[in-house]
Amino acid sequence: MKHQLILTASLTLTTAFAQSSQTVKHELGSTDIRGTPKRIIALENSFIDALAQLNVKPAGVADDGSPLPHLAAYVKGVPTVGTRNQPSLEAILALKPDLILADLERHKNIYPQLAKIAPTLVLNSYRGSRDELLDQFSLIADLTNKDAQGKTLREEHQRLFAKTKLLTSKKAGPTVIGVLAPNGFWVHSDKSFLGTLIKDLGRDNPVSPQKDTQFVMSLEGLVATNPASIILLRNPGEVTPLDQWKTNPLWQSLPAVKAGQVYEFNRDLWAKGRGVIAFNKMLAQATASGYLQDQPAKANFVDQAK
Repeated sequence: MKHQLILTASLTLTTAFAQSSQTVKHELGSTDIRGTPKRIIALENSFIDALAQLNVKPAGVADDGSPLPHLAAYVKGVPTVGTRNQPSLEAILALKPDLILADLERHKNIYPQLAKIAPTLVLNSYRGSRDELLDQFSLIADLTNKDAQGKTLREEHQRLFAKTKLLTSKKAGPTVIGVLAPNGFWVHSDKSFLGTLIKDLGRDNPVSPQKDTQFVMSLEGLVATNPASIILLRNPGEVTPLDQWKTNPLWQSLPAVKAGQVYEFNRDLWAKGRGVIAFNKMLAQATASGYLQDQPAKANFVDQAK
């Protein structure tokens, strides 16, 4: 199953009481989950974001050494189980989880080991679209017995999204969006999470996938794309290709650069957040920056990760 979450429920009787059992179909099969999970391990940021929004404390998280700034207060004191790419099976086992939330891209190879530790759901977070991520949020709300709260929060987000979309200029040209990392400019295609986000907001992303939804693009490639606006996502203080590009005539010749329509945002929030809390903050910044209105960039949001 690629892009659909299906949840069915059955009832199982125990000698003492009736306990609900849910069979959840996910990316790598189906998993039976008994009762309401209380000790959840979240191995991707979007899952942590969902639990935070629902006020459900995880038993452990994968946080790459430090939590995302907008989630730091929520996961304070929560044990870490290593990085998202290489979570520690021993650390996970020691926490005695009753549910593990894993990502298809990062954790498909260790799914058999995770499933032996606890019921494990493998969801398409890293490569997922905005709609998929919202569906995952709703699923997590259902599993944690927060379905009513989850429905309300999702509806609130959708209303905010619709209100924000009204600000999008209908005359705006195409946008290229990507991450500025020390090892290159990682452009996000129209099939990536960020690509679907700006498309849903009414802006066009002219970049198609090249074997992957995200890939390295050279300055020459960016010039060939000739976007009317550019969104750059980077971390404060990092050395990136932009440091050299700024003095390059090719960069200076770009219509987006000449028009002052290069918008800079925090990489952790925009590229790694992938949850309702992050979405709502991104909508506010997309508006405050002037991006949606097709105006010259009003501010630099690289330092605003919370």
